[in-house]
Amino acid sequence: MRFRCDVSKVQSDNACLCFAQWLGGPTLAKVRNCRLVNLQGDMRRTVTITGHADTWFSIPAECRIAGCHVRGYVTSDDDGNAVFRHVYY
Repeated sequence: MRFRCDVSKVQSDNACLCFAQWLGGPTLAKVRNCRLVNLQGDMRRTVTITGHADTWFSIPAECRIAGCHVRGYVTSDDDGNAVFRHVYY
C-alpha cells in the first residue's frame, strides 16, 4: 500500500473509503468492498491506490482477482460512488 489509512467513511453502495490525513487534506488510500464495474457480474474487491491522481477524475489503483494483480483506476459512477475500472496494458 502506498498511503496509510487514517479515517474511513461508508458510501451509499456500502463500499468503505479509507483516507490518509495530510496537511493538504484527505487523500484516498484504499476502497474496501469496491465495485468492479467493467468486469462480468457484481464483483467487489479491496482496491488499493498505487499513485497520485492522473487527472481530475481518475486515480491509479490495483486489486487482486484469483491471485493476480489487476491494474486500473478508481473513478466515480453516475451516483457519485467510487468504482474501479480495469485497463489492458
